[in-house]
Amino acid sequence: MQGTVMGALRRVVRGEQSRALDVVLVVGALGLLGAAWVVGLGIALGQPSDQADWLGPPPSYRDYLPIVSGGVMSLIAVSAVPHVVSPRRTGLSALAAAGVMLATSVALMPGPKGLFGYALAASEGIALFLVVTLVALRCRPRTIAGISALAMLCLASDTLRSGQFVAALRGGEIVDFDPTSIATLVLLMLAPGLYLRWRAAQRASHVARARREERLSLARDLHDVVAHQITGIVVQAQALQHVGARNPELAVTALPEIEAAGTRALTAMRRLVGALREGDEVPLEASDLAAALRALESDGDDNGPPVEVRLSGDLAEVAPDVGTAIARMAQEGVTNARRYARDATCIRVRAEVDKGRVWLEVRDDGRGGGSSFGDGGGYGLIGMAERAKLLGGTCTAGPIANGQGWSVRAELPAGTADLQDADAVDGAQGER
Repeated sequence: MQGTVMGALRRVVRGEQSRALDVVLVVGALGLLGAAWVVGLGIALGQPSDQADWLGPPPSYRDYLPIVSGGVMSLIAVSAVPHVVSPRRTGLSALAAAGVMLATSVALMPGPKGLFGYALAASEGIALFLVVTLVALRCRPRTIAGISALAMLCLASDTLRSGQFVAALRGGEIVDFDPTSIATLVLLMLAPGLYLRWRAAQRASHVARARREERLSLARDLHDVVAHQITGIVVQAQALQHVGARNPELAVTALPEIEAAGTRALTAMRRLVGALREGDEVPLEASDLAAALRALESDGDDNGPPVEVRLSGDLAEVAPDVGTAIARMAQEGVTNARRYARDATCIRVRAEVDKGRVWLEVRDDGRGGGSSFGDGGGYGLIGMAERAKLLGGTCTAGPIANGQGWSVRAELPAGTADLQDADAVDGAQGER
């Protein structure tokens, strides 16, 4: 259970959002608030009812008002925990929780208080902490300022429960009110939410930069592909100018090749425009995929465990742009595994071409996972996923099911024809 909670907190700090994480957080919040509520109820039930030397307020239904308030505030706070809750609803939840707390303090103000009156319930304080943290995480600055002022008022309402405020009005006592301490408590409530907000903004900035750099890299790589294809077209056209008049049959034979090269160049150029517009798919430069993957093989050294490479299918049929993407994703996967997979004994790279698709898997048997999303890590996996997406494929990474280690998996169309078909589908979808 402790590992689950700590893992959930790490995921929250990293800015991750999912239904499963929401379930863990809601259950954790319910457990903490429920435990505080039960403790408060036990204290209320344990209040002496017939002791003559009791210095507190006389036993009455008011003893249970803070417990009721804590229960209602806890339910309000827990309902605001899931990440799908909007900032507006989060602010309203904080407003409602604070209103319940203030109403309880006002209800406890009249009547005898004894020597020390009524105290804030632990469940009330924890629920207030939670809603203020959520407001700091999600809401606008003016909402944060308003809820912070309201939270200070809630903490100051302790003087209503203790009887100090009424005594001060009657002129018999000075209110023990320390605004500095209350402001400090509210800042402590805001701190976790503001920190998580800063981390989320930082991560979003890093992700945007990684994607921008990936698109620029794709555009630079694509330039070489287009230049190579256009150069081939120009050379063939120049040759036909010299031999076409003497040998028309040669011109007829060469024209389909020129047409195919022009089609490939046009497809690549459309992808280049998409990259520059931060839009759709962009291919990469040509490379010898088999040789690039074989170059990753290693017997193991100080830099990490040995790397095994297994290839199947005809890698020569993989389009140059896809081949370059596969090679770079494999290199990034191996680098991540060497950097983050603790105690790994082997890294395995497997590439397969079958039925017009190419599959890649990079896996290790270490602990901690070959993830670059960890603290202090880069955003290589984001770039890998972006490459796959731009080429009409997918790239996923995560722990190996029912085993130890981390796996990076990618699937892309193997040929240029498949990419052209994908463009046609995208274009058709965009026109609807």
